[in-house]
Amino acid sequence: MSHINHPPPTIEYVLLGMLYQNPAHGYDIYKKIHDMESLSLIWQVKRSKLYYLLEKLEKQKLLEATYIPVENRPDRKQYRLTEKGQNAFLAWIETPVEVARHVRLLILARLHFALQIGQEIALNLIKKQRAQCQTWIESMQAQLDALENPDFIIQQAFSFRIGQIQAMQDWLDECETRLQTP
Repeated sequence: MSHINHPPPTIEYVLLGMLYQNPAHGYDIYKKIHDMESLSLIWQVKRSKLYYLLEKLEKQKLLEATYIPVENRPDRKQYRLTEKGQNAFLAWIETPVEVARHVRLLILARLHFALQIGQEIALNLIKKQRAQCQTWIESMQAQLDALENPDFIIQQAFSFRIGQIQAMQDWLDECETRLQTP
């Protein structure tokens, strides 16, 4: 469910996360995403797109649906995670973001659901993401050091990118501290 040049389809994992603890109807998921302030600040999805994604996840065997009879209305489709869906979701929330420019959206999504499962999972994710950030910094510094006589703009471009990643590390440190403070 991921792409090389584009951010992974976060909303698909958000849908898996919405179903991790309890089965739900599509409209209930839609309302929950839009009614919860923490979710609506991070993710937006139109109802038609949500139903399309639920069908897609069902075809991928990450979800399964059952029809619930409703009096004087069409049956409602209730979704629940399959074992494959649970495994994919848990692997996603435990994996650090692999591309620096995707950190803001993806790490917030993962932290949101990790915290619902347990603080230790969230703290472990933060630790892994911090290590990933350090790897990025070291790689960029090595690239810069390998250049012979880089001009001012090249030096500043590397400096800027390294600074952004250091800011990510600082933010992760703050997250960790706040999670560990009673």
